[in-house]
Amino acid sequence: MPINVIDLPEAGSRAEQLYAYLRRAIHEGELRPNERLVETAIAEQAGMSRTPVREALRKLQVDGLVAVTGRGLVVGAISIDELVELCAVRETLEGMAAGLAARSRTEMDLIALRHIAEEFRSAASRGDVPDLVKFNHAFHEAIWQAARNRYLAGQLHALRGQIERLQPTTLAVPERQPIATAEHQAIVAAIEEQQVEQAERTTRNHFQGAMALRLAMRHLASADSGPKPL
Repeated sequence: MPINVIDLPEAGSRAEQLYAYLRRAIHEGELRPNERLVETAIAEQAGMSRTPVREALRKLQVDGLVAVTGRGLVVGAISIDELVELCAVRETLEGMAAGLAARSRTEMDLIALRHIAEEFRSAASRGDVPDLVKFNHAFHEAIWQAARNRYLAGQLHALRGQIERLQPTTLAVPERQPIATAEHQAIVAAIEEQQVEQAERTTRNHFQGAMALRLAMRHLASADSGPKPL
């Protein structure tokens, strides 16, 4: 493992803190697919017993971020077929969340969505990819909040983490930025007008476009990393 010292806050559940730390390390690529996670080594690096380490690793398994193999626990690697399946589930659940949001949104929800959508548009005009990612996450999280379903939000958060750890964001592609901006505006309009079916359909179309680009990026990366002719 590339992590030498795991520095956690003093207060709070050690298992929860370690879980959050390792989850972030996986999402950000600090821990790579198929990399071994050795319980004793993590415990030593974090200065804790093996019990909270075991609990944290178990939660990562539930999230699908860690897998058991013949080599022991490793950071999960996902095939293109699995990526397609994850994206399909996310598309359906994101559409459901938007439909629920259209039914139950409050004026405060709309204010938040409009503001975040405008911040996203501004970031797109600057080509600021880190801000695009930040406001894109905030935009969809605001929809999850407006949907008033904590279980659905939890599932979507886990799905997003599994998908995004596999490759760079699609928002780094300049052509995607104005498309996503327009799609966000259309989603806000449907939620504002409480058009449930339109909100769901527009959101699913939004994620279908992102999935198509994500798969194209994955195929291109696989081709580039393959054997080169002599």
